[in-house]
Amino acid sequence: MNPADLPDWLKLPISPQPTPGASDALSRAIAASSSAPTTSMPEKGSIQKLRDAVAFGKRLLEKKTANKATILQWSRQMRFAVFSFFGKDAPITKNLDLLVKDANQPGLSLDLFTQRLADAEILLDHLNKVANSSLSCQISTTARVPTTKSVFIIHGHDERNALSLSQLLRDKFDLKPIIILATAGMSHYLSDKFEQDAQSCTFAFALFTPDDEVANSGQIYNQARPNVFYETGWFIGRLGRQRVILLLKAGAKIHSDLEGVSRIEFANKVEEKFIEIQSELKAAKIIV
Repeated sequence: MNPADLPDWLKLPISPQPTPGASDALSRAIAASSSAPTTSMPEKGSIQKLRDAVAFGKRLLEKKTANKATILQWSRQMRFAVFSFFGKDAPITKNLDLLVKDANQPGLSLDLFTQRLADAEILLDHLNKVANSSLSCQISTTARVPTTKSVFIIHGHDERNALSLSQLLRDKFDLKPIIILATAGMSHYLSDKFEQDAQSCTFAFALFTPDDEVANSGQIYNQARPNVFYETGWFIGRLGRQRVILLLKAGAKIHSDLEGVSRIEFANKVEEKFIEIQSELKAAKIIV
């Protein structure tokens, strides 16, 4: 495939209506992005992130579970995938920032989501061919683990338990908890702040609490906020599953995509699981 066949919206400002097809716009995007210092050739692990995002989007359509929350989750996963090989300042990444913003407020229509998913497949096909044409592609591995005492706390609406966990890590284990508490007017730069703060962390706890009510195939259940899924995936990709622990509050459903990640279940207060938290930190050699 020629880069000229890729969709307009990945280079140009996102239109509120679906683009009718592909044009030569992405050839300029690829050229601009490839000149950025963060990328030269997409590595296989980075392409896998995009492949996973496309597969997730297809499942939403197939299972008819595409709603505002899940489409926002998909948009963030796409943004993370594109960031992995084009870098933060590339035009494609900036347009994914806009996509995430639109998915959050006012939300993407099903038609527009379907179009964006089709565009993502075109991008994936192109990058697969670029990667396969080069013998210099590197095998993707997790990033070098920082040698710090910083531990990130991923959370949704349950700030009480997030703060309790932060105090526990600081007072009982002499660690440096990193926690982002949302305040009015800061939503526009939360993504940048997350990536900046998360870079220095050696471990992550993800609080999965029953924040959002979801209706799926006649069943109603509660799950964590979309940012919790996104940030958990970010840390799994960066540090590996062995350095991410899920703290699952009673009443919260967890998706099968996260099977294999260690979890600690608690009823009401995260402090109830002090011993289990201590054991996981010792197993990861964060504490002795």
